[in-house]
Order: sequence, then structure tokens, then C-alpha cells
Amino acid sequence: MLVRPPIAFRLRFLGLLSAIVALTAACGLGTTGPGDKTLLVGAVYPLSGSQGEGGRQELAGLRTALELAGGRQVKLQVEPVQTPAGAQAAVDRLIDRSHVSIIVGTYGSTLAEAAAARADERHVIYWETGAVADLVTQHRRYVLRTVATGSSLGRIAVDFTGRVLLPAAGLQPTQARAVIVNVSDVYGRAVADGEEQLAAATGIPVVSRIQYDPNAYSSADIAQQVWASHADYLWDVSYIADGIDIWQAILARGVKLRAAVGTSSAFCMAAFGRSLGAQAVGVFAADKPDDQVNTEALSPAARELLGRAKAAYAKQQLGSEMPIPALAGFVGGWTLFHEVLPAAKGQVTPDAVRNAAYQLDEPAGTSINGGGVKFAGPGEPDAGQNLRAPAVVGQWQAVNTMRVVYPAAFARAKPLMP
Repeated sequence: MLVRPPIAFRLRFLGLLSAIVALTAACGLGTTGPGDKTLLVGAVYPLSGSQGEGGRQELAGLRTALELAGGRQVKLQVEPVQTPAGAQAAVDRLIDRSHVSIIVGTYGSTLAEAAAARADERHVIYWETGAVADLVTQHRRYVLRTVATGSSLGRIAVDFTGRVLLPAAGLQPTQARAVIVNVSDVYGRAVADGEEQLAAATGIPVVSRIQYDPNAYSSADIAQQVWASHADYLWDVSYIADGIDIWQAILARGVKLRAAVGTSSAFCMAAFGRSLGAQAVGVFAADKPDDQVNTEALSPAARELLGRAKAAYAKQQLGSEMPIPALAGFVGGWTLFHEVLPAAKGQVTPDAVRNAAYQLDEPAGTSINGGGVKFAGPGEPDAGQNLRAPAVVGQWQAVNTMRVVYPAAFARAKPLMP
């Protein structure tokens, strides 16, 4: 575990940043101008368009973490993006014009994959706070991610099905039939691949895998294919607009399912509940935790920090609770601003920040989402991935009301069986 110096020495983040920014001013790395002691960190997020709501929430969580970490001498330079090409161009601007050595982002997996690849190519730290596609970190030296992978979200959906839904229905794994519906991009494939692999390992037959282009699809055709599969369980990997369309089409087609388990970017989002109302009730969703995490899963320090984070975020967001992207942004920001940069001991070179990140060893329950922090090390297949990032399953149990039901340590309610 990372050994922190005595609290009197640390004086929290502000005092330590004085040493950090002194070096950055001397080296010209990520400062706002000649003689300025402010450390500049790039931030790449979608702030408009279909992913704008989640991107704004995640960035707000990041800003909240910076505020509570005492980062008065850190400035975020935000680059709004909507496309992979735009994300890549934003990385180039931040490096070429602002000379940053750390870039944070990105919420969306297609954006993150492009941005992370470009930052890694240019030997700049890319710190992912929300996107889950497995490829974001794979085979990259300077990319680190604090949240769960897409494949882990897919696996927890299957694990929940096998450990909770099947026993409740009195079924053995081989007696069940599952169908996967997924968008055909890096996000959708990562989650669906994780589902398919664990299903094979646990003996649950996947009778059909329906992949679709989120920009050109027929929800009625997808619903027809789900109906024709005669599946008991649906595992869905969609974005919010297509996820709502597909679920409505499934209901309209009269498909009989024992249960549906969606994943992040659709079934878990507040917009899903708002748009569908009673039609969403009973649906499950696998994702990262929000601020309603069971506090019994937190250490005392994490519990206290969660309270402060919620209060600070509410003030910033005019009373809003911290949804899933906001909590993910906060955890990513807190890990960087409060843990890694101080541990870099005054150095903000990409290698120094990377090495400091690899020294972190925070057990489960020490992050406000119930997880911990331990990055897979260099040479490992998932190098840069936080191995202690949590994933949970929630259920819409009433109109506009989702509660975490799995795993037990995180559960706020028992699952309601359709």
C-alpha cells in the first residue's frame, strides 16, 4: 500500500502543489504562462449532443474532486468534443498549444479510444474517468483508467443472472436461454464479449447475438429477432436513444422475457426511467455505482468524503444528486489530484505520474464508490486498468426509482422478480 507522509507534512494537496508547479514552471510543462505557477491539466469531454448530459455530469464530478482536493493551483483546460476525430484533435491542441503532460477524459468509449490512442502515441498521460471499452487501456503505456471495464460490466450482468435470476426461476444454467443485443462499436463489443465469455464458462446458452449500428438500425427488426430467439433473458448493450427505442419495440412486440439486464449508457440512466416511466419498472441494469452506494461498503474516511462530495456537487449543480457519471468523475479526479500528483513528489512528467499511479494500493471501500485503486502494472494485458473498480446491478423498482440490488455488499434493496 502506498505509504503517505504524515498529515502535517502533506498539508493536503495545495501545499504539495507548490513544489509541483515550481518544477512545471521551470520545465514549461502544462503551465498557463511564463512565471505562472498554475499546473494546467487538459480535459476532453462531450458537453453537447447525445452524450452531452453524461459528459457534463462527469466533468462536474471531476471539478468537485479538484475543489475538495484543494487544487487552487491546478487549472482544467476543457476541450468539448463530439466525435472521435474531434477528440483526437483536442488532444493535439492541448499538447501543442498548452503543453500539458496530463489529459483527463472522456465519458464516451468511442471518444476515449481515439483520444487515449493519440495521447499515448505522443507520450502524454491520458487519465480515463468514465469510458469502459476494454481497448482504451490495452497495449498503451501512458493510459490509466479508474472505472470498470466494459467486459466487467458484461460479466456482472451474467453473474447476476446466474446467481440470482436463475435460482429465483428454479432454472439450471443449461435450462435458460439468453439473447444479447449490442451496438457494434468498441463499447458494445467489449460488454457483449464479456457477457458471451462468462455465459459460456457458466453454461448459460446464448442463443442469439444481435449487433446493430446505433446510427442506422430498426428497433422493430431487433425486437422481432429477440422474439424469434425465444430467450428467457435479454442482455442489452445500447446507448440511451436506441436503448429506449429497442425496449419500447420489445414491449410492443409482446416479447415474453423472464428478465432484461441492460448495461451502462442506456438502461441505467435517469433518462431511461424518465422517458419510459412504468415501462422501465422491473428492468435491471449493470453499471458503475452512483452516490446512493451502500455506505456499509465504505471505510469511515470514504463515508465522510462521500458526504462532502455530495454537498459540494449539489452546491455546484443547484441541488442535483451525483448520478453515475458524476461519481465516476469524482473518483477519477480524487485519485489523480489527491493521491497521484502528491505522490509524484514535485514531478509532473508523464513517467513520474505514471510511476506514482502504479504505486497506489488502496483497498476496496476506500473510494467513495465502494471500490479501491490498484492499477494493473506494466507488462500485464490490462496495464493501466484499475483492478478494484466496482460494478453493480440496479433495478428500476418504481417510476423514476432505481435501487442497487447486487452484489450484496452494495445492495440497497432486494431484487423484485418479474
